[in-house]
Formats: sequence, C-alpha cells, structure tokens
Amino acid sequence: MSRPTHAPPPAAAVRATPSRDPPGSFFCGRRRTLTALTMLAALPLAGCSPRLNWREHRVAEARCVIALPDKPQTAQRELNFNGRKVAMSMTSTGVGPSLFALGVAQLPAEALAPEAVEATLGWFRDGLLRNVQGTLTATRPLQLVTPPGRTLRAAQAVEAQGRIGADRKARLAARFYVVDDRLYQVVALAAEGELTADALATFFDSFRLTD
Repeated sequence: MSRPTHAPPPAAAVRATPSRDPPGSFFCGRRRTLTALTMLAALPLAGCSPRLNWREHRVAEARCVIALPDKPQTAQRELNFNGRKVAMSMTSTGVGPSLFALGVAQLPAEALAPEAVEATLGWFRDGLLRNVQGTLTATRPLQLVTPPGRTLRAAQAVEAQGRIGADRKARLAARFYVVDDRLYQVVALAAEGELTADALATFFDSFRLTD
C-alpha cells in the first residue's frame, strides 16, 4: 500500500518484508545484463581455485574502498524498499566460479531510526538469501573502524549455504554495515569449495570507509 507523499512513514513501520526487487537479485558481473546466479551457473567447474589478483578500488561517491580480484563493473538499480524507491549501486567482478561484490544503497530516514535499523539490515540480508535459496548457517555482530564524524548504526556478518541454478551447491559469505545513511553490502558468492579462508579474509578485511 502506498503512503501519502506529504507525511513520511513512522520508523516503527520499517519491517523486513518481501519485495519484488530483492537486493540479492541485483548482482551484475559483466556488462551484459546477467545476474550473478546466472553467470555462476554458466561457468565451468574449475579443477582448482583461480589466482586472485587483488586490486584496491575506491568508490568515491560512497566514501569507501575495497579490494577486488579483477577489473570491476558497476551498475545501478532501484529497489522497492517497503513501498519506497531506494537506489543501489553494485560494483562486482567474477573470477572463475566466484563472484565478489560491493553494494551501496542510500536509505530513507525512517530506516535508520534505532528501533528500525536492525530490520533494515535484515531486509537486505534476507533478500540476498532468497536469491541463492540460502540456508543461514552463521551470523555474528561486527565492528568497523569509522573515520571521525561517521556513525556505525548496525553491522552483521553472515554465512549461508545455497544453490546456483538447479543443482550446483553454493557458499555465500557477506558483511552488512549501516553507516550514516548508507547500507554497505560486501558479498562473496561461489560454487562450494571455491572460496578459501585466505581469499575471504583478504576481501572482507580490505573494506574500509574514507573521510
């Protein structure tokens, strides 16, 4: 149900409800419009993990930096977040049967209230899980060093098992941060057995905020 344009919805109204545009469906690892799930399902099974050539990538408009293992592509899309349009950008790259991505969305004020921010984070997390038919295997709270004047409102690490296509098992590892008025979604998705602990540590530890 649409809300009146002259009065913003109360913070308590923000819930982790399904959307026609779940954030996990966004991933785009090539210039052609392929979702990450389609792209990964089409990749051949690798005999060994590919060599990852990490390169630092600065996202100036989102005020953050992350390392990606190949030249990234960036795309933008609008999501239907509880009846409001929220723009998300996704910077991603695929290497072998693995995909690494950083999603950034600017959130409406009601999604950032203390009583609503955990549900906001959950909305993005649950949308991501749905798109890999994912079963949550672990979550934990996170900390993040923030530059002066920036505020960490919520943070969570997520691990899940899911599927790519009809029959390929997949592993999903993600970090979600709500900082100031932005949601940062740092995601690694791969065929089972392709994500090493070292690769995940390099990827997730590389993410940092800038002034």
